[in-house]
Amino acid sequence: MLLVGGGVAATILVRSGGESKAPEPEAADASVIAQRTEPEVVRYGDVAVVDACTVMPAALLEEVGFRDAAHGWHSQTYVPRSVPVADATVKDESDAISTCLYESMAEGGIERFTLSVRQSPFNGMESAGYQGKEDTPVTAAGLKGFVRQGLKADSFDASLLSADGRAEVNLGASRMSNVKEITDPKATFMKLLEGVAANLAKGAQGRTTHVHTGRYGSVPNACDVLSSQRFQEFTNGKDSGVVEADFYERETFDRFGDAVFYSSPQECRRLSPEWFSAGQRSQGKALKIALRTYRDAGMAIEDAQDCNPDSPSRKVTGEAVMSSEKIGDFAACSFLVGDSPTLSFVAGRTQVRLTGYGDWAPDEPKAQVVAFTPIAQKIADDVRKAIG
Repeated sequence: MLLVGGGVAATILVRSGGESKAPEPEAADASVIAQRTEPEVVRYGDVAVVDACTVMPAALLEEVGFRDAAHGWHSQTYVPRSVPVADATVKDESDAISTCLYESMAEGGIERFTLSVRQSPFNGMESAGYQGKEDTPVTAAGLKGFVRQGLKADSFDASLLSADGRAEVNLGASRMSNVKEITDPKATFMKLLEGVAANLAKGAQGRTTHVHTGRYGSVPNACDVLSSQRFQEFTNGKDSGVVEADFYERETFDRFGDAVFYSSPQECRRLSPEWFSAGQRSQGKALKIALRTYRDAGMAIEDAQDCNPDSPSRKVTGEAVMSSEKIGDFAACSFLVGDSPTLSFVAGRTQVRLTGYGDWAPDEPKAQVVAFTPIAQKIADDVRKAIG
């Protein structure tokens, strides 16, 4: 395999006995994603949305002693921009309007923190403030709620109700003692809960999203690439206004022999309003885009091997169906990820994967290649323009 530029020093180290040694790769960038909070509050119809990652920002986790989790994998559900009243059709839903998850990506890291926000009328609030048998009443920053022990001594869950009773947050923390400095997990959890409560008590305080930094500074959020307008165009349906997104603060890398390929992955999934109703989910429409942007196009050529029949990934995901039309820069194909056909291609320095969910999307790769080719061709152009 050719060594493509951008990440590996070319110098060969020579030992005293004359034996050559392959150079160690340079360290991956530790922070290529950063949280950014926009001060303007977004609204879902008449609801001023309380954003989960604004209530529990990475800075709060770091403050209570969980730096690796604060700067690892971030997953969130949020409302990126206000939804007009006429389009805010989701009501009495059980899935939270906003969620925020942090998990350590450090070697051996297993600590995880989640926060979900439920708000009326988007969410049904019938069980808000309910005390279970194992719950202990608690008051934090003037807000009332409950705390319960998790399955292990270093895991806890808690719920808090806003002062007006129209918003409830649920906080979960697991495997906290994996961080050796944490000697009293419960006290640490209560400190985290106090910070969450203080932020919730302020009400809606804008929304938090994630932006690329450093050498990836020009890369847009995947939810901007798969815009609401594009989603509606592709699916011929409405956009609910709620998105699901995943980001990895640390740069990832693949190594083959002496070659190292560095990249920054991210995902976004958009959903139609019907997706939130169990009775109508089969009529719902969802589309996910996964972007893996490399340091340069050469690394993408060498490492993005989804559609190479001889690549190791083919042994994992099975046989791929190749596209007969040009999509992106090289070969494009569809294969199963779980039960869902996924179309993959490369545009510039980015590998793109598209997965559709619901009855509108084909359920086998051969049909998906045909149906998704026009979608993928437009996304390829969007990616080239946005990222290069």
